Amino acid sequence: MSVEQYVRAMPKVELRVRLEGGFRRETLQIIAEQNDIPESTKNYSQWLKLLDNPDFNRLDETIRVLASWLHYRDDITRVVYDLGVQLSKQNVKYAEVSVNPALFMVQGMSFEDFMNALNDGRDKVQRGWGVRLNWILVLPREEPRRADEIVRWATSVTGRKGGIVALGLSGKEDSQPIGQFERPFSNALKKDVPGVVQAGDVLQGEGILAALQQLNPARIVDGRGAADAPDVLQLLTDRNIPVDVSMARALCHGWVQNYAQFPLRDLYNADVRVTLNTDLPAFYKSALNDEYLAAVTHNAFTVPELEDLALNAVSGSLLPEDEKAAMQAEFRAAYAQLRSEHLSAEQTS
Repeated sequence: MSVEQYVRAMPKVELRVRLEGGFRRETLQIIAEQNDIPESTKNYSQWLKLLDNPDFNRLDETIRVLASWLHYRDDITRVVYDLGVQLSKQNVKYAEVSVNPALFMVQGMSFEDFMNALNDGRDKVQRGWGVRLNWILVLPREEPRRADEIVRWATSVTGRKGGIVALGLSGKEDSQPIGQFERPFSNALKKDVPGVVQAGDVLQGEGILAALQQLNPARIVDGRGAADAPDVLQLLTDRNIPVDVSMARALCHGWVQNYAQFPLRDLYNADVRVTLNTDLPAFYKSALNDEYLAAVTHNAFTVPELEDLALNAVSGSLLPEDEKAAMQAEFRAAYAQLRSEHLSAEQTS
């Protein structure tokens, strides 16, 4: 077995993948035709082409338009199912999926109906493919007025029973001062709903530091600039806070020119609990196996270091501690067996 085959066989966890990252052209076309989208949407075919060949300067707009084609509960369930199938092909056993209700809750849909639609897809994925999904309910920075509503949903009995494990914050850091979100995140944490905060994409180290100090997140997403900010690195390691990165995202948005420039090695060597993720695989055209293989090919990660990254995702998840311990033991056993059966001593050093 080659290292590539080993990576594909490894059981994994993904902590940062957005629901819209599961969009498939074939499914969207079926949904669009059933909902009369080609007749009612200007430039329908051009929008569909932006899924195949994204314009990253128009990514948010493209996602909003494509998501608006979903009109019914079954449409949402189909997208969840598609994402679950894609995750299963990467040998992902568990994923925490970020969901922005503003994108997917069609007019007149109650929160209960929305959760039922998500969980219909989740149940089908678990029964059919053995992939377990939980949800991170996302508050866009551009919509601070929705904060109380999103927190209420995330902390409700319906939300918790429906698999919501965190409150997320996404969007451009410079759109709103982060202080606007301190109270909502504090209120959620008081009800045992932790925060997962996207930070660094615009303000880099300054933005990450503000998020850590004001929102007390369980995880940071992106973390752009962390490797160049000693005070941020110190805080991340002192608090043992995982950083969920997508190297494909950084590449597509021009933050790095190639995978080798991504500071994965710097973060890892600084003892940051870094995890590999895809974020928007439908648009960034990179699956989780590709991210792991890039760590080997471009960042000189060894097999034991890849296993560390994979186990970081397990320990950084928001599963109960006993379930995390059981999954870590299961993964370690699987890795040991795969190594002994298929890799040479040189490949595992």
